[in-house]
Amino acid sequence: FTFGDGIPKIAVPIFGASGEEIFASAAVARKEIDRLDEEYKDYPQYKVAVIEWRADYYNNIMEPQNVFNILRHLRSLFQDRIVLFTFRSEEQGGELRHDMVQHRMADIMINVCSSGMIDMVDVEAAAGNYNIARATTKCHEAGIAVILSYHDFNNTPHDSEIEEKLRRMEILGGDILKIATMPKNEFDVRRMMEMNQRVIVDRKKPVTLISMGELGIPSRIRGEETGACLTFASIGRRSAPGQISADELIKRMIRRQKVLLTPTSLYSVT
Repeated sequence: FTFGDGIPKIAVPIFGASGEEIFASAAVARKEIDRLDEEYKDYPQYKVAVIEWRADYYNNIMEPQNVFNILRHLRSLFQDRIVLFTFRSEEQGGELRHDMVQHRMADIMINVCSSGMIDMVDVEAAAGNYNIARATTKCHEAGIAVILSYHDFNNTPHDSEIEEKLRRMEILGGDILKIATMPKNEFDVRRMMEMNQRVIVDRKKPVTLISMGELGIPSRIRGEETGACLTFASIGRRSAPGQISADELIKRMIRRQKVLLTPTSLYSVT
């Protein structure tokens, strides 16, 4: 799988407070992914590419052997997909206290990166420059790609603020730059879509800008038009407002591909 090649890669999250819950979630995801592969076999570019383990939901995240066992299981089950490790702070929409993410990031990263079981890690751009630099260095030394991410669940910041965040995230070593914001209206959604199309011209790294919530669904579907490299869908439980099922996302992406675009089509969010 190549990011930034014009086709947004689809990621789905896996949840669980215990190993048993995670294994059950993974089994459901595997079954549905195989079904989707068969149903949409004529459109392999839209297959689910990334399996995201939302480790912030796991109660024993600081137990290295437990984490290793889960990663080994996920790697075995999804040998043909990219495995993404994410632990999200409460501030950024996750289950871990922000201070815990900051103080434990290095230990968690060392454990995860040394496992040899993952392909990518999500690092919060709000974690502080020192923590980010240490995390990205550990990941890159292990040959693991880094998604640097930032989430705003209240607003869509001004264009200049978003562009400055992208610049900083690129400098700090992100291999994929992801920003997700909450729109107040359709204008915010159009603005994010237009900005994604614009910033990829100057960025050396792949970018994905997502508008969350129901209003923002078009930004999840139309990555081929905007240049977004990654989009998120759900198999069962959603990990963010506005996420739709992987099945529905693929259907809508295929339907969108078949539409003969007009010069104004990108700016229509209906």
